[in-house]
Order: sequence, then structure tokens, then C-alpha cells
Amino acid sequence: MQETIHMPLRDLFYISRLLEKYVDGESLYTSTLVRIPAPHFVVFYNGSTKAPEDITLKLSDAFAERKGKQQEKKGPELELKVRFLNINQGHNGELMKRCRTLREYSEFVARVRKYADAEGTIEKAVDRAVTECIAEGILADFLRDQRKEVIAVSIFEYNEEEELKKFGKAEYRSGKAEGKGESVILALEMKGSVPEVLKERIFEEKDVSLLEAWLRAAIEADTAEAFLEKTGLQGNVL
Repeated sequence: MQETIHMPLRDLFYISRLLEKYVDGESLYTSTLVRIPAPHFVVFYNGSTKAPEDITLKLSDAFAERKGKQQEKKGPELELKVRFLNINQGHNGELMKRCRTLREYSEFVARVRKYADAEGTIEKAVDRAVTECIAEGILADFLRDQRKEVIAVSIFEYNEEEELKKFGKAEYRSGKAEGKGESVILALEMKGSVPEVLKERIFEEKDVSLLEAWLRAAIEADTAEAFLEKTGLQGNVL
């Protein structure tokens, strides 16, 4: 669950960027109120660490200090609340009954974890889970259409979760860029051959945020060439 404790702060950054785009072209210095959509924040948790069913994460929980009893009564001047829902198997039964997609996704994740030890490699475990779910009508249309992308993302997420368990915070952070770089290359190799010069460029990158963007681009791209064009790396490595 430790990977979700900063969701309110992460969502604050995200909604700020989103609202900037939403009001682009509008003047915020007039007497006319610019209307914006009311945001609602929810995180669906499927990690392997024990977690509660349904709680609210608050930005104010991270505040370094509170200024006096009077302010505590009024509440924080800045707040963002995120509803946290555990969607692992055996949790939030009523929600799962109402939402077939969440229920089937939970089943897919449970199978990946179940097969991870039996198959020896996470790649084989994910492939087996995808094959079985398609055959049994579990997220079948989505998994059939997006098979390669689902496998790449599942391997990436599972490996990241496992690494977080194995290593301490400092060690995990130092190796995070390398791990994400490997995930980018793995996603590209599922689309075809990857030039060595491109692999070298990916492993050289230490900016984790940029590597995360590259991973999304690698999953969406049909070929390594399309990835290069999408990321603007074409002129740097070829």
C-alpha cells in the first residue's frame, strides 16, 4: 500500500495541469466566473500488500505542521481527498457484483500472481493468465485486442512491485531508472527487433519520469521506428 500514500499529492499535480489546459484561452482576471468540472478522485488498489477495503486518503495527512487549534477546527486551507478501494479478490464484494469489469480484472491479476511461482517466470505467468482469461470470457475482447500491450504492462507492474519488496527505499530508487529502462526495451522487443544504439540510449537515461513516458510510448507504438518518431528520439540514435 506504500505506493499509494502519495496519491493525493500526485493527483493535485495532475489536476492542476489538467485544469490549466481546460481553461486555456479563458481570462481569469474578469468578473465572469469560469466554470470548471468538479473533480472526483478514486484509486483502485490491486497490490499484494495487505490493505483496507475502503478508506479516504487526504492531502492534509502529509502536511508538516498545523498552526494552532483554531485552524484544526476549521480544517486545512488546502485539501484533496482520494477514495481508496481495494479490488483484490475477496474485497469489496458489493462493488465487484455491480462492476463486471473490475471483477474480471481482479480475477486476471489473481491468476498472474498464482502462476508466477508455478511457471518460473513472470512472462510465462502473464501469458498463461491472458490465454486462460480469453478462453473463459474474462476481459476477453480487451485481452484479445490488446494482448501484447497487456502482457508488457503486467510484466512491468509485477516486476516493479516485487523490486519494491526486495530492496530498501534508497536501493529501490537507485535502481528504478534501470528497471524502467528494461521495461521499455521489453515492450519494444514485443513489437520486433530493437537496435542496439536505441537500447544504449534508453539505459543511459536516468530521468524516471521520462522513462515512464517512454514506456507508455513503447506500449502504444507498433514498431521501434514508430516509438522513435513518437518520442522524438529518431534524430538522436539513428
